[in-house]
Amino acid sequence: MKIYENMLLRYKDGKVVRVLYENRKTSIIHVIDLDANRMPYPQKREMLVTLLKTQEVSVEDERGYNRIILEEELSESEKLKRDHAWEMIMSLIRKVENEELIYLSKYRERAIKEVCQVFKVSYSTVKNYLIRYWKGGKTRNSLLPNYFNCGGRGKERKVSGKKRGRPRLSDVHQGINVDDHIKKMFKIGLNRYYYNERNNSLRTTYELILKDFFTTGQVTQNGVTIPILSKSSELPTYHQFLYWYKKFNNLQREVSSRKGTRVYHQNYRAIIGDSTQDAGMGPATLWQIDSTVFDMYCVSSFNRDLIVGKPTLFLVIDVYSRMIVGINISFEPLNSYVGAMVALANSMLPKKEFCAKYGIDIAEEDWPVACVPKRILADRGELNGKQIENAIQHLGISIQNSPPYRADYKGIIEASFHQLNLKVKPFVDGAVINGKNQSERGQSDYRLKASLTVEELYRIVIKCVLFHNNYHVLSHYIVDEMMLEDEVEKIPVKIWEHGLQNKIGQLRILPEEVIITHLFPSDQAKITSKGVLFRKMLYASEYALKSGWFQIARIKGSSTVKICYDPRDLKHIYVFEENGLQKLALLDHLLIFSNKGLEEIDQIKKYEQEVDMKSKEKELQEKIKLFNDIEQIVKVGRQKTDVERDDRKSKSKKIKGIKENQRVERLLQRKKDMNVQQNVNLVDSDMVLGEESEDELALFRQMQTLDWEDHDE
Repeated sequence: MKIYENMLLRYKDGKVVRVLYENRKTSIIHVIDLDANRMPYPQKREMLVTLLKTQEVSVEDERGYNRIILEEELSESEKLKRDHAWEMIMSLIRKVENEELIYLSKYRERAIKEVCQVFKVSYSTVKNYLIRYWKGGKTRNSLLPNYFNCGGRGKERKVSGKKRGRPRLSDVHQGINVDDHIKKMFKIGLNRYYYNERNNSLRTTYELILKDFFTTGQVTQNGVTIPILSKSSELPTYHQFLYWYKKFNNLQREVSSRKGTRVYHQNYRAIIGDSTQDAGMGPATLWQIDSTVFDMYCVSSFNRDLIVGKPTLFLVIDVYSRMIVGINISFEPLNSYVGAMVALANSMLPKKEFCAKYGIDIAEEDWPVACVPKRILADRGELNGKQIENAIQHLGISIQNSPPYRADYKGIIEASFHQLNLKVKPFVDGAVINGKNQSERGQSDYRLKASLTVEELYRIVIKCVLFHNNYHVLSHYIVDEMMLEDEVEKIPVKIWEHGLQNKIGQLRILPEEVIITHLFPSDQAKITSKGVLFRKMLYASEYALKSGWFQIARIKGSSTVKICYDPRDLKHIYVFEENGLQKLALLDHLLIFSNKGLEEIDQIKKYEQEVDMKSKEKELQEKIKLFNDIEQIVKVGRQKTDVERDDRKSKSKKIKGIKENQRVERLLQRKKDMNVQQNVNLVDSDMVLGEESEDELALFRQMQTLDWEDHDE
């Protein structure tokens, strides 16, 4: 039977233990008793398995042992105590070489004493925090103080003749007992005056509630009706209103109502991640990601006469080594989810094939980064959303977000943007002048000088990245004692290699299809009889042909399938199947779109539409002309026919000779064709009419003469 970490086991005598750790080599499992204040103790795996099989021990449901805690319901005091305890526990765990040692008293006791000295707390304090941490399933909230068990929290005192609450020092304006009727007035007033975009203060809202609900009558002064407030002894105080406001209020609703839902999600939602931003553990411990608009204009790769604007550059940098680990250049907007995802995917996948696509051959050691980091630091933009949070978390990465308008929190990546611009701008055409997006009077428009495509800019940036990683000297980088002893050069790739050998030891690598699945943007495609249709392009693969996708679509009709794709190159798409991702390639007759990004393909299709529209305008004009020519020819033919038509012949006679007339007409056409060929000296002996044909033509004319004579009689 499988035994996993955090599993709860209940013995027949009622004791419940939690599984904390299993050593698979020694088959020792460390458990902790949830009903006793004692440290974990070891158990033999074979014994637990036997007890489970004999039902002496059963698996306990987790519900009831971990209470559901909403962050907004916690007081500041609870949060401070919890976070302080969490720091102690994390410090304690870091003081042992591996997790199993913390369950051995010899190593645990020494680590606890060191933590006590650092945090200036007693031994029992650290011990109790550690036990609570283990009992609560090794979660942060397991360290919350048990305030919820104290007093009558959440229980409302009964309303009586005596006013509830602490008596005031003065007898003036003591307040009233707030019953359900007055609470309803408070709620109506808050909805009416506070939860809206007028942003009234709580004091103003309180006063408006008094005006609406706590008046005894009205008086008229100078033609104006003025409400009269009740006696002060019959009015709720502002502090009473404030007390009930805090009980009624929901922070999300307050911010959403007063500032808008967008502002709440952008600036007030809880941020996932730890506030610690050091990368002392080594390479791939902490990466930074950001985006900026490149200070130059580009042209379209399919028509260089079209200016397509300034591209967006996404960079991913390893904080420890200063290595640029991933890039993405596209026309996605700043803080774009798709742009950030593609940059992260590029940072976690091998670079050799990526560089080869842009005509640059490198060795693996030139850009030796193809791993998954532990943490990613971003601003409140590209990594600030549930969609990307879920994607990142599936890869086992935690997110840290810097405060708004604090670019200094990501000074490393901001400096890299500046260095790239300094290297590129002196040589390219169409660069922004003086950092401004407009020209001074008399200056030529630099946008008209644009000459590079995105692919060419990619090649330049890749060259700059390779130079930075392999040759750039980090003059201001502070090396540690070990790096000084080993004489490590202050070059990103050298620092990366040294950190890999002496710090982290081993990088975390995931299969390519796992990274693609979680980071590349996904969409819906349609399986048709002609191929898998996505953005008006068709794809196929050997797997799809063997599975009969297209035959099934032709028989039963088209169906949809979920895909993911690389927006930089739509030559391939990936279909989600039960046995993994299936790679589909663009059909041969659509290879014009090969190695082109999403934006460029859209530009090509838009350009085609514009050309088609111009052609269709000309087509319509020529079609009108064609209709007019047809009408003229029909009109002339109708007039000639009306002149020669003999209405005296019966209908049956006209219809009876159709086949004979056709044969004679064929002879006449041959005669005409023969004459035309003779005029251009191209005589064909096989087409010359013989004497027999001449006799037949004469006979036909004679028959026509007889028909006319019969008709006259």
